[in-house]
This record gives sequence, structure tokens and C-alpha cells, in this order.
Amino acid sequence: MRDKNHFLFLTIDGGGNIPPVLGLAKRLLEKGHAVTVLTEPCLKVPVLSLGLKYIPFKEYFTREDRKEDICRDWNDSIFKKPSVFKNVIFGPAKITVNETISALEQTKAGVLVVDCLLLPALIAGEYMNIPRVLLFHMPEYMPGKNRPPGVMGLIPGKGTLGKIRDRVLGRIFSKLFNEYLPLINGIRRDLKLAELDNLTSLIHDADLRLIQTLKSFDFPLDPAPENVRYTGPVLDDPDWVGIWKNPWQEEDNRPLVVVSFSTTFQNQASTVKRCIQALAELPVRCLITSGWAINLENIDVPEHIKVIRSAPHSQVFPHADLVITHGGHGTIMRALANGVPLICIPMGRDQNDNAAKIVYHGCGVSLSKQSGKSKIKTAVLKILNSDSYSQKTRAMQAEIIHEASRDHGIYELEKLILAEDKEDLLFHNSK
Repeated sequence: MRDKNHFLFLTIDGGGNIPPVLGLAKRLLEKGHAVTVLTEPCLKVPVLSLGLKYIPFKEYFTREDRKEDICRDWNDSIFKKPSVFKNVIFGPAKITVNETISALEQTKAGVLVVDCLLLPALIAGEYMNIPRVLLFHMPEYMPGKNRPPGVMGLIPGKGTLGKIRDRVLGRIFSKLFNEYLPLINGIRRDLKLAELDNLTSLIHDADLRLIQTLKSFDFPLDPAPENVRYTGPVLDDPDWVGIWKNPWQEEDNRPLVVVSFSTTFQNQASTVKRCIQALAELPVRCLITSGWAINLENIDVPEHIKVIRSAPHSQVFPHADLVITHGGHGTIMRALANGVPLICIPMGRDQNDNAAKIVYHGCGVSLSKQSGKSKIKTAVLKILNSDSYSQKTRAMQAEIIHEASRDHGIYELEKLILAEDKEDLLFHNSK
């Protein structure tokens, strides 16, 4: 007998996905639900520290060290098939599905919640005939009639030529996505499930796909798929950040610029160093958080620049005047939640899309990762000397805080349970 109040979450540490995924799991636990997380051994401590139950992957996602690069995508480009398809999403799909089935049998969980990085695991929920939920910790990347595919950093095309561009790019994306269709259909045949014509059916056939961002920040699919719900961002800090103590005097009123790039390796060291060179020449305070992907401890910096491993954004961003970032969705949302404009220097993944949205909404600017110190310096001065960026971010700030406080993701998951209960009651009454 399955426990409909028991949720099995699947995730791996891809960097910015962990705070929103585990944040949702934690809130479910606080609402009285049972939550088990199937994940990597390197996440055992943070999972257990939240009071969640933990099951480790045994065959593929077996990292003990979170610093180990699992995506191996730092050299990807928008014109190349994403390495994450092979290394994370589809390459190990058979192992992912089999271990998810084993975890569902072990826990008797009644709802499966899958991080979008482990998309094929939804097959296990289908096989076990339980509700399956796909979780996007950032804006969804699927193309549609009204928008191009994700990763390319494009806004929806205008006019006839723009719409043709989006349709052509959508077909190219679909072709790349479906290169793994034979692999997925082989898994489905082994489980006596019907084969798919298109891998996007995994996404469209999920009971829910929860998108953990603002609908107004994204370019939503139109018409909206029936299973899409925008649940707002989760603003939790990463579990591994240290305590921050302001190193400057309270009366120091120079603008504070925070430089915060990816926690995972994206070959970002040279870009961060150019940011330091640009800020070294400006009358600002600057806090650099290096994360664990790069080592900047021995670099010489002037007095007004501080380099540390980590700091909670929730403590630092309320004092910031500008955030320079790779454009990870979590960093962007936490900055906007504090009304802070951004300079985005995307390094790959979803960051090009996030940066394009920041520019579209007037909340900052986007630069190439090859930008030199003079270009970065000019962008910093442009934002610090203009009120328009702050005004736009403050408008979005109110909406983010409102949406983040609603726990709409919990509402949708509990509604899914109630719908299952009603179906069971109708079934029993009909017998």
C-alpha cells in the first residue's frame, strides 16, 4: 500500500538547483509530509540535516566530493549539444530509472518529484503508476509556438522573421533532444511501457511541472500546457555557505558591489579576475565570493576588495548596490528580492537565458565572458550612476517576496494528493 503523503525526491548537486529542490522538500516536511531524497552521497549531510530521509544512488551518481565536476560542460557553446545530456540527464538514464524504482519499492512513497536534471526518472513513476512531478529550478527551456528554445539567450522573436527563427531553432532543439529517444524507448520496452514518438512527451505527460520562478520573469509558453504551474522562487541560501561578518566600518558609505559566480566549475577564474581588475580602479567596496570551484586566496587585491570563499546572500545582498554574477537563477532571484540590479556575465547552461531576461526587464546589463576590464568598469559605472535599474528591480522585488511567501509549490503538491484521494474514492465506490 502506497503512502500518498510520502514524497520521493530525486536530485543531484548541479550547483544552483539544490537550494530550491531541497527547500521545497523541507517545506513539505514542515507541513507534516514524509520526504525521502534519492541523491548522491555528497549530499547526505545536507539532506539529513534538514530532517529528510536519505537514500544514495549506488551505480552512477556516487560522488563523495561535491567539488568534483559531474557536468563537465565548461567548454560547451550554444552551438554544441549540451554535455549535460550525456553526462547527467540521458547517458545514465537506465541506472537512474532502475534505482528510482528500487527506492519507490523500498519507501512505498506515493508521489515522485524529479529534478529536471534527472528527467528520465519520471519513467519510474509511470511504471509504478503514481503521480509524477517534474521540478524546474529555473525558467523552463522547452521551445514553443511563441518562444525559442532555452540556453541560447534569446527573447521571443518579433514579426514574421522572428517567429520563423524561433520555429527553426525549435526544430533543431527537438532533433538534438531526440537523439536519445532510442535509449529511452529501450528502457520503456524493458518495463513494458509504450514507446514515445518524442522525448518531450516525458515532460508534457507529467502530472505537474513546477517552475520555480516568477511567471512575469519568464516568457511562458502560449498556450500554456495543462501541467505547468509557476510556483515562484525559493530564496534559501545554499547549505554550505559560511557566516558573514561585514569587514567595513558602519560609516563607510561607498557603494557595495558583490561578485558572485557559479559554485560549480565553469572555467570562470579569468572572468572573475577581470572583474577584480575593473573594480580595483573604482571608489567602491567589493566583496568577491569565490565558491569552491576556483581558488583566489593568494591573489593580491587592494584594501577595498575582500575575497572570501562564501557568504549568505540573505545577509549580504540587503547591503549591496550591485551584483556581478554568472547569471545563475538563484543568485539573480536573491538579488532581485533585495532590489539589487545586476551585471550578468553568463558562462553557459541556463545563464544566457537568465541574462537576456534581466536585460529585457531593465534590471541590469549582460556582458560576454570575454569582456575586458574596461567594458566591465563601464557597465559598473552605468548601473551605479543610473536610477532606472534600481527602479525596475524594486518593482520586481515586491512580486518576488510575495510569491516566495505563498509556498505555492506546496499548495500544488497537496492538491495533487487530494485529487488522487478523490480518484481512489470514486474507484472504490464504483466496485
